[in-house]
Order: sequence, then structure tokens, then C-alpha cells
Amino acid sequence: MSFERVANETGLSRTELAALYGVSRQTIHTWLVSTGPRAGGHTARMAETVTNTLLNAVRRKILPLPAMDKKDRRARVASMAVTAQGLKPAPIR
Repeated sequence: MSFERVANETGLSRTELAALYGVSRQTIHTWLVSTGPRAGGHTARMAETVTNTLLNAVRRKILPLPAMDKKDRRARVASMAVTAQGLKPAPIR
């Protein structure tokens, strides 16, 4: 599953992933131990879009983030979260 790939290859913590996906850390945990977000809903479509964006960042070598100060990392992830939350959800299938 590509969500699992994002969790493994981006170098982001569950808390950071939660900020990017706009869900709780517990939701990220549930998605990792089950099959991911429930299909068909708005959250699943947004998750698909964010997942594709993060995988693209891995392919382009933007992620994982280089070593940096905690404060700078928090700011970078917060900036990424604003961008991710502004994306349009994947189309309804």
C-alpha cells in the first residue's frame, strides 16, 4: 500500500504525518495497522491526494528531510501541512 510506503520512506513521525493528512496521530496508527482510510469518503480522497504528493516528494528527493533543528523541522512540517490541506481531494470513483 502506498500509505505504508509514505510512512516508511518519508522519515516523518506519526505526529508529523497526522499534521500533513489533517487527522489525529491515533488515526495514522489505525491506518498503519489496518487497511488505511475507509474508501469512498472525503477523508480517503484527501488521503490519496496527500499520499501521492508525499510519494512524489520522495521521488524528487525532497523527503526525507535533512537533519535540522527541531524548531526548523516543526516549521517546515507546518508549512507542508498548510500546502497539503490546500490540495483538492482525488475525484470520486
